[in-house]
Amino acid sequence: MDQSQSESREGGIDVDIGGAHKSIAIIGGGSAGLGMLKAALDLPESIREDWEVVLYERRRDIGGIWLPDPPGSLPSPPDLPETPLYPRLWTNIPHPIMTYPHFLFRPHTTLYPSWHAVFDYHADYARDFNLTSFIRLNHSVESAQWNGSRFGGNWNVQIRAKVDGVERLLQRTHTHIVVAIGSNHYPYIPEWNGTEQWLSNTPLGFPQRELSHSIYYRDPFKYTDRKIIIVGSGPSAFDIARQVDPVAAMIYQSIKPGKDITPGTRAIPMKPISHFTPNSIVFEDGIELTDIDAVIMATGYELRVPFLSAPHSSALVDDPHASDNSSTAQKLITNRRYIFPLYRHIFNLAPEMPPTALSFIGIPKLAASCITDYAQGLFVAHTIANSSLLPDRRDMLTELLARENSLRLRGYDPYLMGHSLVDGTCEPHEYPDALIDHLKRHGLIPKDHRRYVDNWRRLSSNDALSIKRGWTRIEEHGDEARWLRGVHTEEEWGSLLLRILEWQREWEVEHDPMDSNDNTIGPRLPTCA
Repeated sequence: MDQSQSESREGGIDVDIGGAHKSIAIIGGGSAGLGMLKAALDLPESIREDWEVVLYERRRDIGGIWLPDPPGSLPSPPDLPETPLYPRLWTNIPHPIMTYPHFLFRPHTTLYPSWHAVFDYHADYARDFNLTSFIRLNHSVESAQWNGSRFGGNWNVQIRAKVDGVERLLQRTHTHIVVAIGSNHYPYIPEWNGTEQWLSNTPLGFPQRELSHSIYYRDPFKYTDRKIIIVGSGPSAFDIARQVDPVAAMIYQSIKPGKDITPGTRAIPMKPISHFTPNSIVFEDGIELTDIDAVIMATGYELRVPFLSAPHSSALVDDPHASDNSSTAQKLITNRRYIFPLYRHIFNLAPEMPPTALSFIGIPKLAASCITDYAQGLFVAHTIANSSLLPDRRDMLTELLARENSLRLRGYDPYLMGHSLVDGTCEPHEYPDALIDHLKRHGLIPKDHRRYVDNWRRLSSNDALSIKRGWTRIEEHGDEARWLRGVHTEEEWGSLLLRILEWQREWEVEHDPMDSNDNTIGPRLPTCA
């Protein structure tokens, strides 16, 4: 697609006066956006011959969170970094699980690679499938306002673009917007009483006390000989604890009931923080610590889409207190944990526009990102081509409400956990399978007896932990090359994962006194095979 368009100048703003029959704007150039772009271009030429497809990426390159900050550009709060990526980040799941269908990491990539390999993987994907000509880098979408009704309309999109070092304000018109910006941009910052007094009361002769979110974390040596608290029990909390443990004087980990501290570290478990005093940090059980130098909040991120919300747009209501009203919502709403009402985490069911006018890729949590992103992308692309693939809005809303109720029955609040694929043992695999099966039933994808998510990808969390422990043992013995020898194809990588899993389980049964009843070992076969 040629970037040049028929334009006129009005008040210093470029106005697009041309337009294709369908004009699709994909916003975000990470895993989700690339998966959506590839899926759209995979449609037959006869379907998309009069389409305009463009991907807007606000940063200098594609890759999403796998693209590091520009050198020397880490800002201080309240300004946000471009990414939470830190230099010592390595994946915590095997790279074959992370891939798009039938597109592998570079040969000889170690099973748990650094962020460099993941960035290269996305760059290779864009290059090999000729996606780059559809991508506009340094194009930051500032607002997208819907003009129309439930029967149709278009989006007035305002973009701040930097081209050849010159910044311009662009205005574009699109019939469809696909939001693929990820969910790791806007940190969730807990509020405690007394933090300002604690920060301002640093003892003389000591480094300034620190209270920061993990989005700002970059270097463990910053915490050498310091006593720190890590708040949280997710992947970031665990990874930061492991990195800081060798150099910190002491580590405490503040976790919610039922959660675990980071294994293999000196972390001391603590209850959730209650409040701060000028001299101490007080926990909910009354325990008080007086010698803490730094608190790192690995507390996750808020689900916000600023260019769709006030003051930039009225398409998405940002209400952190909203809950329990998908059935009556007349506008799309985010409470910063859950966007509703959405059909299958994708299509907007608010009645002010057609469902296909606004869709989201990459929202589901606990899913294998790339393979799920591509499945969502195919579902969106085919549905944009033929909106009759979707059920009636009333039926889609009924399905959404049924899922929310199912989550409640399982003990989850859907307005906190609604985008986490926890509704059933195998939902992370069943979800993309269902999207592809829907397209197969309508004859849009050739029917076969294979599931979209391969058997070797259908691993439970216990399986993944066993594979990680097994690969750690392989690395400790310097045996990586032998295990990776002859592993080239997707099927061979899958076979390798299952061999490591079985090998590690056999070792743990023999060496662990808890035997196979230890729930850290997991079942003998992959749960979702």
